[in-house]
Amino acid sequence: MAQIIPLHNNKEENFNDCIKELSELCKEDLHSINTLILDKLESSVPLIHEIGKYLILSGGKRLRPLMTTSCYYILNNDPADKLNHIGLAAAVEFIHAATLLHDDVVDLSKDRRGKLTSNEVWGNKTSVLVGDFLFSRSFQLMTKYGTMETLKILSDTSVIISEGEVLEISNDKNLEMNEDTYFQVINGKTASLFSAACQVGGLSGGARSNEHQALKSFGTNFGMAFQLIDDAIDYFSNLQTMGKNVGDDFKEGKITLPIILAYGRSDKEEKEFLTKIVQKPSSDKKNFDSVKELIIKYNCLEDTLTRAKHFAEVAIDSLSIFPDNQYKKSLIKLIETSTQRIN
Repeated sequence: MAQIIPLHNNKEENFNDCIKELSELCKEDLHSINTLILDKLESSVPLIHEIGKYLILSGGKRLRPLMTTSCYYILNNDPADKLNHIGLAAAVEFIHAATLLHDDVVDLSKDRRGKLTSNEVWGNKTSVLVGDFLFSRSFQLMTKYGTMETLKILSDTSVIISEGEVLEISNDKNLEMNEDTYFQVINGKTASLFSAACQVGGLSGGARSNEHQALKSFGTNFGMAFQLIDDAIDYFSNLQTMGKNVGDDFKEGKITLPIILAYGRSDKEEKEFLTKIVQKPSSDKKNFDSVKELIIKYNCLEDTLTRAKHFAEVAIDSLSIFPDNQYKKSLIKLIETSTQRIN
């Protein structure tokens, strides 16, 4: 099996360890963010609170709020001088949670993070409507804690996320989708919210124009790398690493970069096999193993990881304008280890 080549050969650290380290640095902020999230999950309709709590407290890493608070402190802000970035970090997490609810309905997903999805427990209609509630809560938080600039960033990002979702659906089972279109999809679905999370954190901390642009680049490129690795580990990892079952994308017939590359490099017979599998996806392990063999045969895993490594390096370079502090160092380690998540 192909192995990832890390940006830096540090086998003693892994991605989850780096998230824990960053979470410890931001412990007080995360407590405040979680408290605000729980407060804003309250509703006169008990089912909304129940579903929202089920999703948001189901073991997620709070990666996006961590980006917001880390990018606030990367500017060397005084910890005592904090306010708005907490509310904006909560808004980012509500947007993320809403997209997860909607994604699971669209994808007919049954499991997430080792638990049944909300749509499996409460049904599609309820899940979509609670997702709408979470989106609405995020906008309440934006208007309370943000400025016109941060409001524009987060509202524009909500549009970009929706466009990414629709672009993905419009290319459903399209094995001839090119890389540019696929990058547009993952920028919309994943990288745009990472970028927004970083931007609003920096702007809350008084980022100047060049610092704002650097954080925008950092978030975008980290998000692109993160999603590309997710694409790869769907075929070559495990539940503990992913937070979802291995092969979920395959079973749903999703077109991700390893498949795009494998199809483009396959011969006629192999293309016919992939077309058949994608058009009528199944959980057949034999078919899954055959697809993995094609991915390995045509170096599609290595090439996916090469692209992820490129985005990760751009993300790291984006932070070069900031003075060294513990937040910058932790973010760099987080990026480096994010490209090593394949077991």
